[in-house]
Amino acid sequence: MPETPTKLIVFTDLDGTLLDHHTYSYAAAKPLLGKLRGLGVPVIANTSKTRAEWQDLAAELDNGDAFVVENGSAIYLPDECVVFGERRERILEILSELRPEFQFEGYADWDIDGIMQRTGLDRESATRSADREFSEPLIWMDDEEKKAAFCAHLKDKGLNTLQGGRFLHVLGQTDKGKAVEFLRDRLPAGAAIIALGDGPNDIAMLQAADIGIVIKTPTGRKLDFNSDHQVIHSTLEGPEGWVETLSPLVEKTLN
Repeated sequence: MPETPTKLIVFTDLDGTLLDHHTYSYAAAKPLLGKLRGLGVPVIANTSKTRAEWQDLAAELDNGDAFVVENGSAIYLPDECVVFGERRERILEILSELRPEFQFEGYADWDIDGIMQRTGLDRESATRSADREFSEPLIWMDDEEKKAAFCAHLKDKGLNTLQGGRFLHVLGQTDKGKAVEFLRDRLPAGAAIIALGDGPNDIAMLQAADIGIVIKTPTGRKLDFNSDHQVIHSTLEGPEGWVETLSPLVEKTLN
């Protein structure tokens, strides 16, 4: 957590938000990220990605802030890890019980080449993505009615499902919003929390923030949710939309 007071905390999704949906580039956001770092504003990744994936990217970004992985399953602080989710081994056990009734594929079914094909990641990145601890991303291959029944079965088993930009994520009873609420008590009093995301799995995070920013998607998908706080929609996609919406708020809050 910040060692010095700040008026602003940023929570951000990665894929399709800080990172381009297709290329995973953050080039457009790099100047603003540098400015935020210089101002002492934490940029907390709140992502469906794994710890290995974020730590590699964090090194590129010179980001030493706390981070949240696998859709709110675990929060990594400088001196501790707080786990809210379920271990992946248990998740895979439960999914194996449902395979005769439902059609789906997940990371456990694919080798690294298969993950590369389905994500567009390079080999090193796909290997880090496969290093999952608390969740299993699936491609749903059945109809929507059976999907609802599938999710209900998992709920009865104590698991949660969240739809991301590419995958249906199966995880413990947690979400990105719970991570925001947990960290809020550890953040400087009075700091405004801004959250940015583009998918249904980001809704809980956007609702938990003081200002939620919905980043436009390549498909034009709309996020339908209610919030007690301000919600802003970008007109640009990915990191361009990240800068478009966040930059004015930074100027307004810190200047």
